[in-house]
Amino acid sequence: MNNVIPLQNSPERVSLLPIAPGVDFATALSLRRMATSTGATPAYLLAPEVSALLFYMPDQRHHMLFATLWNTGMRIGEARMLTPESFDLNGVRPFVRILSEKVRARRGRPPKDEVRLVPLTDISYVRQMESWMITTRPRRREPLWAVTDETMRNWLKQAVRRAEADGVHFSIPVTPHTFRHSYIMHMLYHRQPRKVIQALVGHRDPRSMEVYTRVFALDMAATLAVPFTGDGRDAAQILRTLPPLT
Repeated sequence: MNNVIPLQNSPERVSLLPIAPGVDFATALSLRRMATSTGATPAYLLAPEVSALLFYMPDQRHHMLFATLWNTGMRIGEARMLTPESFDLNGVRPFVRILSEKVRARRGRPPKDEVRLVPLTDISYVRQMESWMITTRPRRREPLWAVTDETMRNWLKQAVRRAEADGVHFSIPVTPHTFRHSYIMHMLYHRQPRKVIQALVGHRDPRSMEVYTRVFALDMAATLAVPFTGDGRDAAQILRTLPPLT
C-alpha cells in the first residue's frame, strides 16, 4: 500500500489536505495539538486521517461500519442496532434512523424522543452503502453488524496496525468513540450550528458541546494578532513628559 497521509513529506504538501473551506490540514493539526494538550478536549481525528484509516479497511463490512460512524457521529452501541430498514438512501435527502441505546433491551415501538434522524450528506457514502447492501443482501430487519463491541474494536485495531505497517501513524489513540468526536469537530469546522449538531448526536445537555468549541476559541485568539511587545525606550521617553500622578 502507498501512504495516504504524507506525514513525512514537506509542510507545503501537508497543508494541501483539505479540512473545510478556508481551513487546511496543517492549521487544523496545530489547533488540535493545542486543544488536546491539557486533556480537556476529547481526542479527535481530522478528515484526511479518517480517510486514510478507512483506506486500511479492505473488508467492506468493517469499512462500512466505521464509515457509518464517521458520517453520523453515532455511538458504537447504536450502530449495532442498525438494519437496512434504518436507512432511507433513495430519497432526495438520504437519512438514517438511529435508536437510542436505551431501546436495545426493550420490545415494541420506541418513544419518539429515543429515535433521531441524521441526514446523510455525503453522496459517496450513500452510494457505497447502497452498493454494499445490494451485494450482501441482508434482510430488512436483520442487524448489519451483529457482532460484539469488542469485535468492532478489534476491526479498528487491525486497521490501525495495517496503517502503521505502511508508515502511516496517528498521533492520538483511536477507538470507535473517536469517530463520534471526529464527526462533531468536522461539523463544527463546516460551521454547522451547535444546537443542530447537539440534536444530531443526541446530546441532551447543551454544555456537552462546550468541550469541542474550545478549539475554535483557540483559533480565534491565534488569528487576532494582538501585539503585546512595545519599544520600551520610546515609552519611557513619552512617560517622562507627563506630569507626576497625584
